[in-house]
Amino acid sequence: MMLMLEVVSNCLSELVMLFLTWIMGTLIFGTIMFYIEESETSDFKSILHACWWAAVTMTTVGYGDIYPETPLGQSVGSTILFLSMIYIALPMTLIVSKFSTTLAAHQETHAEKRRKYKKIPHRKKSTAFF
Repeated sequence: MMLMLEVVSNCLSELVMLFLTWIMGTLIFGTIMFYIEESETSDFKSILHACWWAAVTMTTVGYGDIYPETPLGQSVGSTILFLSMIYIALPMTLIVSKFSTTLAAHQETHAEKRRKYKKIPHRKKSTAFF
């Protein structure tokens, strides 16, 4: 548990940047999709509904409760899905790299503690060769 907290504290700036850009993408893509799909029969009744769709699409959950019906909306939705997969994958490489660095440091610290506190009995030097 302490290792995960240490990794999160080491990656805090990346995680905050990831979250803020995700929020901005949700608002921007939701607004774009609302105006593309604007009609009487559309499921996108407000910008907040469209932002819900964008959030679900960007996290690749895809509930299917709201979906674009026009060809332009479907092509923009496919583009948003593709860009969001890249968007999520790129920061993960930084986070995994920091995790492995933190794990190596954590293992080295524990190895030093074990060596320090390990009690090895001292043997008397014997003159025998066996």
